[in-house]
Amino acid sequence: MYRCSECWSESPKWVWKCPNCSNWNSLVEIDDNKKQSKKSVWKQKDTFKILGSSEQVVRNMLSSDELNNVLGGWIVPWSLILLSWEPWIWKSTMSLQIADWYAKKDNEVLYISSEENIFQLSWRANRLDIANQNIHILNSSNLEDISETIEKSKVELIIVDSISVIYSSDVTSSSWSISQIRYIAERLMEIAKRTQKSIILIWHVTKDGTISWPKALEHLVDTVLYLEWSKYENYRILRSLKNRFWPTDEVGLFMMTEKWLVDLKNPWMEFINKNDQWLSWSALAMTMEWNRPMLIEIEALTTYTKFWYPKRSARWINAWKLDLMIAVLTKFSDTKLESHDVYLNISRWLTIQEPWIDLAVLAAIISSKKNKPLWKIVFIWEVSLTWVIKNVFQLDRRVDEAIKLWFEKIVIPAWVYKWKKWTWIISEIKNMNDLEKLC
Repeated sequence: MYRCSECWSESPKWVWKCPNCSNWNSLVEIDDNKKQSKKSVWKQKDTFKILGSSEQVVRNMLSSDELNNVLGGWIVPWSLILLSWEPWIWKSTMSLQIADWYAKKDNEVLYISSEENIFQLSWRANRLDIANQNIHILNSSNLEDISETIEKSKVELIIVDSISVIYSSDVTSSSWSISQIRYIAERLMEIAKRTQKSIILIWHVTKDGTISWPKALEHLVDTVLYLEWSKYENYRILRSLKNRFWPTDEVGLFMMTEKWLVDLKNPWMEFINKNDQWLSWSALAMTMEWNRPMLIEIEALTTYTKFWYPKRSARWINAWKLDLMIAVLTKFSDTKLESHDVYLNISRWLTIQEPWIDLAVLAAIISSKKNKPLWKIVFIWEVSLTWVIKNVFQLDRRVDEAIKLWFEKIVIPAWVYKWKKWTWIISEIKNMNDLEKLC
């Protein structure tokens, strides 16, 4: 049997050109006996009942509430986690901080550094004020040395920074090849299952924000986490793209300080205007960032123009949504914008794709046109092209979050009767005239 050193595909006979990836002279012969023995290293001889088992699994949590929220409250034992982000996001600093978060809960951590030496790690730890005796450091990029150290150690978590430069002597290709990455991931997964230890693999992404190399790496691991950022802001959003043990609709919000990441306790305070005097061109909307309600501020600016074709511009929101909302205003309201430029913006850098901010967009435009501030009012609803206000996904969580934040008014349609008991805070609208009177 022959295997391609680039794409890992197998062929019963040797050929010059790989039939899968079309690389030349990349097929190497593999030993079937060695292949069979490698697959049978980890076996479970005994069977257990799923119900009534007296065995209790220790829940190893981190000191970061936001990261625990994404992972389901803890790091599942024997799991393989892939953590990826863009190259300019302080990768080694964050990896070392994750080790510190886990070690603060009296857990042993093995930090494997394959890119930096001990001196560089010590300097970074001193800068971050990390002096935890539960963190053990291994400076190696050889898979065989790493495997031997993991086998002998008694740690609960291993962080590999990063898997892209680790190589194995059993694979003839370079450390950046697909065959090396796949083989290393398979070996580490087998070690995690057999030794009952959790392993976090640090991996970079390409400039367009996608995880590089084959999708097979994502299929091998149990959890895939991706950290988003903006070079103009200090905020970070951690998303779960895959998780075998927890829903993937949770997000973690962080803020990057001068030293490290900190949990963003009250994100709504960061994404809205903090001025005492509320501006007359903004409206609040309760959006869902996956499964997390988040209050955002939508800013609109209308200015008179003498040109025959007024300008429409939007930032952090689709421009076609602005065109649709202006068309609805022109058709069903007294707010005319034929001679006005309209600019729309979402504060900070959040890109909103969901349709349930339509009512807030309309309110912001009307408020700017009438120069009337909307003080502590939250708008929740989607508006169709015929001015039919449609239902909202996860309306319960949005309204409950707005009520918890003590806003003076929450604007919803009149036919929603569930929150009639909140008459002091719920403001009902039936048509566009009601919205214009409110704004």
